[in-house]
Order: sequence, then structure tokens, then C-alpha cells
Amino acid sequence: MENKRFGTFEGVFTPTVLSILGVVMYLRLGWVVGQVGLAGALTIIIISYLITFFTGLSVASITTNIRIGTGGAYSIISKSLGLEVGGAIGIPLYICQALSVAFYITGFTECWISIFPQHTFIFVSMITWLALLFIAYLSAKLAFRLQYVIMGIIAFSLLSIFLGKSNLDQPILFWRGMGQMDFWKVFAIFFPAATGILTGVSMSGELKEPTRNIPVGTLLAIGVTFCIYIALSFWFSSAAQPLDLINNTSIIIDLARWRFLVIAGIMGATLSSALSMFVASPRTLLALSKHKIIPFSSAFNHLNKSGEPGPAILFTAILSLLTISMGTLNSIAAVLTMFFLITYGTLNLTVFIEKFTGITSFRPTFKIPVIVSLLGGAGCFYAMFLIHQLFSVIAIAITALIYIVLVRRHIQHNFPDIRKGIFIFIAEQASRIASELPYHPKIWKPNLLVPVDEARDWTGMADFLKAIVYPRGRIILFNIIDNAIEDTASARKKAAEELASIAKPLKEEGILTFSLAINSKEFLEGATVVSQTLMELPLPPNVLFVRLGVNPDNDQTIQNLIARADSLGLGIILFKLHPKTAFGQKQIINLWIRKGSPNIHLAILLSLQLEKNWEGKLRIIQVVNSNNEKLEAYDYLGKLKRLMRLPNETEATVISGSFEESLREAPLADINMFGVAKDIDICSIRNVSEKINTSVLFLRDSQQENAII
Repeated sequence: MENKRFGTFEGVFTPTVLSILGVVMYLRLGWVVGQVGLAGALTIIIISYLITFFTGLSVASITTNIRIGTGGAYSIISKSLGLEVGGAIGIPLYICQALSVAFYITGFTECWISIFPQHTFIFVSMITWLALLFIAYLSAKLAFRLQYVIMGIIAFSLLSIFLGKSNLDQPILFWRGMGQMDFWKVFAIFFPAATGILTGVSMSGELKEPTRNIPVGTLLAIGVTFCIYIALSFWFSSAAQPLDLINNTSIIIDLARWRFLVIAGIMGATLSSALSMFVASPRTLLALSKHKIIPFSSAFNHLNKSGEPGPAILFTAILSLLTISMGTLNSIAAVLTMFFLITYGTLNLTVFIEKFTGITSFRPTFKIPVIVSLLGGAGCFYAMFLIHQLFSVIAIAITALIYIVLVRRHIQHNFPDIRKGIFIFIAEQASRIASELPYHPKIWKPNLLVPVDEARDWTGMADFLKAIVYPRGRIILFNIIDNAIEDTASARKKAAEELASIAKPLKEEGILTFSLAINSKEFLEGATVVSQTLMELPLPPNVLFVRLGVNPDNDQTIQNLIARADSLGLGIILFKLHPKTAFGQKQIINLWIRKGSPNIHLAILLSLQLEKNWEGKLRIIQVVNSNNEKLEAYDYLGKLKRLMRLPNETEATVISGSFEESLREAPLADINMFGVAKDIDICSIRNVSEKINTSVLFLRDSQQENAII
């Protein structure tokens, strides 16, 4: 059971404020004012805080709708978009938080070295790192109690700053600074100042009432720190020349009324920010390991005797130590900006999706307009590309790669996941639009309605069905359960399982396949109900695919079913499998064409499907009464080939004599395809199947196909 130890002020507001009022405020805000002027600095602050404010509102909204577990932002995203998306964001988020430890330690060390230049950078960094590791490993409660002391020190340091002296000899340039750095590069260096809003969120697993603590604490911290940054920007602009602000990043110490208070404030703020991240980031790693998102998850999914995630803290410490050697504070800041923007953008996107799709389960007690989360998300991703296009693409690509890897791992979980709801929403909107547009045969593709009587008769049929519909067609399998059966529930369950076994290989090949089993007093009535119902849906079938069995006892039922399907405007496919040759080598397709046949379009379209998916060869055959008609027949087939845009390799064959004799003289093939008359005679179809000595397809057009278009 999670240890609920912290409230709003201690667990969210205080660590969030201390994370925001850190190294950037003391050592970079004046530099920002010098680089881009007061107006530029205010613009950067406002843009940064608009992004974080919108994100804070989104976080506040979604946290009042779900039960947040350990992991903060990772938990929020996972419980909405699934563990795969949560992991894809959570891993970069953890790295981002771990880098923040190094970021703040670097800031502390810079300040220390400016006071004690005789000390080495690496020595001060190592001592600081060890002290923070000891506190974080010992107790988060102790770390948070130290915050109150640091909060007091920062308050006194700010008082000392605002009461400080001014070295200004002439008015500062309001609209532009004296720096040579691009505006968005300056923005990238400042933005980490506004990223501390996730500090309190990361403690979600240990808050007494996260649905209240996080919204109140986060939004209050954003408002307070925004006012402080705005006030400090005006103070810097009136206290020093731009060049002095650029060249002396610690000028704030020189200008303050009491230097020692500002020095103490800088050290306290940077140490507090580093400590907050040292406490928060292992919680994210712990959450990732609990759900087996990362390698060696079992190694990090442990708590020490103090209830702290010991292994996760130690790993974070090692990662932050390595990061300290990366370079200057500015280079680390640019990296952090990208990671945080991706996380912020996804948090906003999560709220936007839940609200926009109209999911009933999204009922937050803290409501925000949908435009807020949309603007917040768009602002995050737009800012990424303004800062650094190449690194933005790389960061997004890495996130997408992590997602793909996690999806392929098939993580077992029962987390709430709205991804299916997203696609259902898209499908609903698309169906609504499509239903208002006229149908045209140009958009035809094979969407099969397949009655299944005995599942065992369909063994090995999946590949053939795939060859007919791949890549964008659909298949609906259905079975009718006789109401006269004593245990209809068991029969229906068995039928559903059998249909699922037929559908499984099709789904694995990416074919959109549905299956259903219904009860009816007799097959024809049930099949009619299924057909009529499906024809009224947004994605109706357009072809009835019926397999002729060995036993002709059901032929009359099949003939009646075909008549019903014909009245509904469905195309017809009658299939007879040869018991010995089956599909042969899946290479040669014979398509028998009668001049002036009304059933040529469906036959042409399906023969092309088989030719393409089998990577085979199509042969078109016409039967004439005598040799005198052969020349005219070849001319007709040639024109047909051009008109229907058949492959160049398509062979044309003309056979003279009666149809019965032609069946015996037909060139060898793996399957033969024929058109059928309006009044189907299944007995004749069986005779043709026996004489041709291959599997056969008999087809009849509806009004939906057109092979010429």
C-alpha cells in the first residue's frame, strides 16, 4: 500500500515553487534581460508561463477525473492513452528529471565557484551530489522539511534584491538587448525555469489527496512564481546595463542590499531544486518498473527500509553524475527544454483527446475549455521546432520508437486506455461524412459477407479470402445457431470461438475482419436478418461469398440465400473447392468471358485481386461456336484487355466448340472463374466444377462494381 504522507503545501506547492525559483532566476534572468531587452524578457516569460499555465490547467482537470498512482505525469498519460504511450513519454520524462538534478547541481557549483574561485568545479559538484544523494536516500520527508528553511531563505534573498542598489547610468533599451544570441535560443535557456510544475505531480503516489493537492498546489505555484519573475525582470532592467547583465551572470549578488542573503538564496534554491528532482525522478522510474516498461524492471521495483525507492535513487544518482560532465549550464538547459516540452505537449494532448472525443467517463470536477489544452499542446510542439528543428525531430522519433517497441512487447495490463475510443471517434466522424456523400463504383473494394456453417470446412480458407480482399477489403464472418438446440448459450460460445479461429490469421495479416454468431429458428431466416442489418450500417458488405459444400442437401437453402442477397444489391461469389488440387500452385487464373455478359465487372476486379496477391498470371478465355469466329473473338478480348486495363502479361485464349467440350480442353490453371446468369442453377455449377477439375469461382455482378473506371 502506498504511503500517503504529504498534503498540498508540503507535497506540491513548496517543491514546485522551489523548483521554479532556482538557478535560472538568480543566474540567468538578468542575462536574458541583457540579451533581448526588457520587452523580450517579458515576452519569453509570458510565453513560457502560458505553456506551463495551460499545462497546469490540463493537469488540474485530468487529476480530478482519475485516481493517480505513482509516477505523476507518466501515471496520468498511461491511464488515458495506455501504458505504451505512457512508457514512450515516461522514459524521456524520467531522463529529463534525472538531467535536472545535474542542471541544478551545475548551477549551484557555478555560484560557489564565483565566491570561492580557488575551489575546483568537479570537487564542489561531487560533494554536493553526495550530500543530496544521502538526503534523498534517507527520507523524502526530511528533504521536504528542509524546504521550509530554504523557502524562508529565498524570501529574504528576494527582499534583499528588491531593496538593492542601482548601477544604471543611462536608460536601458526596452525593445532590444545588447546580446547577439537568437531570441528562441535565449528562450530555450530560460524555459527550464518554468518546468518545475511537474515536481509536485511526480509525488502523486504519496499525496494524501492528489485530486485536490495537485490542482491547487500546482496552479498556486505557477501564479506566485510568475509574479516574481515579472517583478525581477523590471528590477534587472532598472538596476544594470545590458552588457553588464550579459557579461556578469552573478551580478544579482553585487546589486543586492545584503550579498550574503542572495548567495544563501542561490545556494538554497539550486540545492532545493536538485533535491526535489532527486526525490521526484526515482518515483517515475519506480512507476515504470512496476509496469515492466523498462529493462531490469525488477531491480528498480523495491523500497528501502525508509520507504524510499532505493535502487531507483541510486540509478538516478549515477545518471546525474555522468550528466554533470556534459558541459555548461546552457547546453544542459537546451536538452531539458526538449524533453519537458514533449511531456507537457502530451499531457495537454491527453486532456484534449478525452474532452474532444466526448467520452462519458471524462467527468473532471475541475473543468476547462477544450481550447486550453489544444493551445497548450500546440504551443509546446511549436516551441520545440522554433528552438531546434533537428533535435525536435530526433526527440519525437525517439519517443515514437519507444512506443513501437512497447507495442510489440504486448504488455499485459488492465489500465484504462482510450486509444480505441480515439479511433472509434474518428470512424464515427468519417462515417457521418461518408453517409452524406453519393456512392460511386470508383471507390469499390471487396467487402465480403461470409456465412459459415461448419467451421471445419473452412480450414485453410484464410489465405484464399485474404487473396480476394487484401489489402484494404473487409470480411464479415457469421454463423447461425439453431434455436432448437437445448443449450444455445454453449453452442453460441462454441460458434464464436470457431469463427474467431478462422478470423485470427486474417487479422494477423492486417485484414479488417469481424465475426458474429446469432440465434435463429432456421438458417435462411437468420442469414437474412444478418444481411439486412449489415446493409444498413456505415460500412456494409458488398459481396456475398458462399462456399458450396460436398453435400448438395443445402443447395436449395443456398439458392434462396443468394436470391435474398441479390435483392439487397450484393454481388455474388459461389466457391467450390476441388477436393484434391485445392488451389494448386496459386499461379494461373482462368477467367471465362462471354461476349456481352452482364457479369464481367465483378469477375474482372476479383481476378485482378487474385493475380496481384498470388503474384500469378491472368488468362482470359472466350468460347466460340466455330473456328471462323476466333479472329473476331481475339479482337474482342484485345479490346477488353485495353479497356479494362488488364496487365500486359494477360494471355488471351479462344476455344471453339460447345461450352461442355471447352471445359475439357481448357488450358491448365489453378482456379477457374465464371460468370453466372440471373437465375442460378447450383446443380449446373457443380457439374462445371467436376468437369474443369480445379477449384472454381462463379460470380454475378451487383450495381456497385465497374472495372472500366
